[in-house]
Amino acid sequence: MNGHIESQPDPKIIDLLNKEPDNIAHVSLEYFPPRTDQGVMNLHARMNRMLANTKALYTDMTWGAGGSTADLSLELAVHAHKTGHVSNMHLTC
Repeated sequence: MNGHIESQPDPKIIDLLNKEPDNIAHVSLEYFPPRTDQGVMNLHARMNRMLANTKALYTDMTWGAGGSTADLSLELAVHAHKTGHVSNMHLTC
């Protein structure tokens, strides 16, 4: 886990970046909301594996990508937060 507690807000990404040395690559994870319930379950498992196997600074969810609903994007971002990811969302233009 990235050291935050579920009830507390995630740290700002700029603050995480400022804590890291400038001479290393920074890793983040990005996910698109799946279209099926099975896809959501698969994504939850993948997110857990990726968090355990990387030193990602944060996890980013694309808002409403691929025709998914904004509600699903928000649900996935909250799930990420509750499971130890520093959660972020972005819009695609």
